[in-house]
Amino acid sequence: MKNNSAFKFLKISLSLEKINRFLFKNTKDDKNKEKTSLATNISKFERYKNLIKKFNQFKKDELVLESKKRRKSKNKKGNLSIIHKVKKSKKYTKFIRKINELTDINLKSKIKNKINTLISKNSNLKLNKISLNKFNLFDKLKSHKFFYLNKNKKPKKINNKYSQKIGIIFYGDHNLILINSTINHNNQINIIGVAEMPIPTNVIGDTLVEDSNELANILLDSINLLDLSDAPLLVTLSSSFFNIHTFLVSDLKQISESDSKVKAKSPYLPSNTIVDFLRISDKKLSDGLIRTTYSKKDLINSWTDTLQIIDQPLIGLIPAAPHIFDSITSKILEDTTFLIDIESSITTLLIGSKFDSLESHKLPFGYSLYISDNLKESNKNYFERVLNSIELIINDSNHKLPENIFVMGSGLDKLINKQAPLPNRFKSILDLKLSDYSYSPQKMSVHELVSNSINSNIYSLASILSSCL
Repeated sequence: MKNNSAFKFLKISLSLEKINRFLFKNTKDDKNKEKTSLATNISKFERYKNLIKKFNQFKKDELVLESKKRRKSKNKKGNLSIIHKVKKSKKYTKFIRKINELTDINLKSKIKNKINTLISKNSNLKLNKISLNKFNLFDKLKSHKFFYLNKNKKPKKINNKYSQKIGIIFYGDHNLILINSTINHNNQINIIGVAEMPIPTNVIGDTLVEDSNELANILLDSINLLDLSDAPLLVTLSSSFFNIHTFLVSDLKQISESDSKVKAKSPYLPSNTIVDFLRISDKKLSDGLIRTTYSKKDLINSWTDTLQIIDQPLIGLIPAAPHIFDSITSKILEDTTFLIDIESSITTLLIGSKFDSLESHKLPFGYSLYISDNLKESNKNYFERVLNSIELIINDSNHKLPENIFVMGSGLDKLINKQAPLPNRFKSILDLKLSDYSYSPQKMSVHELVSNSINSNIYSLASILSSCL
């Protein structure tokens, strides 16, 4: 991240720490000039004068009286704690309601606990010495993009009572899709808004982001349009940007990009290769497996440069197809699973199983080569070629042609409809119910598309989000 952003965050955090010490420690030490000065300034804060006045009056009228009664009372049944009595009063309830309107949960809890402690001890500490400016400070910290989510970590589990807003970004075929979604504790996803836009080649070329600043501006405009400025982002890139291979752990000298066997499987130059490793384990396996995902280093760097400019919490930057493949294998039990991701100029084929090897293959054609006025003919020609290509690939392996070849990608919206359904043996992932999601464009305030339909991409992205969280 940028140094100035990190410095501002650190500066706010240090200020917060000082105020925390002032609020939650004994404040009787008037010799401390810094604390005295801070308390004096805060006591003049206009926004909370009425609240302070009511609470002080409450203390005079009720709190002191209750304290005296408690000291005089010798009856254990009548000697209820003052805090329990106070909690029943209307003034206390109103005060707590004001605290509940604050945005920070931890702060609210600390303030409530502190007030209850003070009341139970009949402390003489005046509320107007409490750092009310602390609330503004928390608002500043809350608005900082580091506050809710560390970029190196997944977001925390969602509270059972609430839904978490998440922004999804997908790029493929020179189209950018942004989705405003919410997900609750039951993993139910609601699509709130969608924006799709074409990206010119001077911004993103065949693979690389050519102009990070311009792409960042496009993304920021869409983020503001969809009201995602405070939401973590899940960035998903086209499957064609990645290659996948699986190794036995015993075959590698080290699980590293520098291992000779790992290098040998990369389709890119060694100096321009970035590799992600995922260990696959199962009690039935005598030897572990390592799934390796290859991509171009300059491609990933061009996207991370853009995301640094945006400076929002990031869940991850991931390929599309592997997450869908894992969702399928967790639901469908087959010896070998076949999945194709149909894009404009490339079709990506994944072959593997749940706790076994996963390999990707690039078929050098996509739906655009077969699109014509006759959709039935386009459908037939494309899928016949895919089937022939798969048969050629599995002839060199022990795999057999499966009963079902699962299909995903934008090509589903381009090649099929009610009059031209998927041919035999091919099955859409939409039929598998990999995620529980709702998508109602007619109810959305923002639903701007350049394509006639992006239903298959919406479903894929909802399934990926569900698998990631």
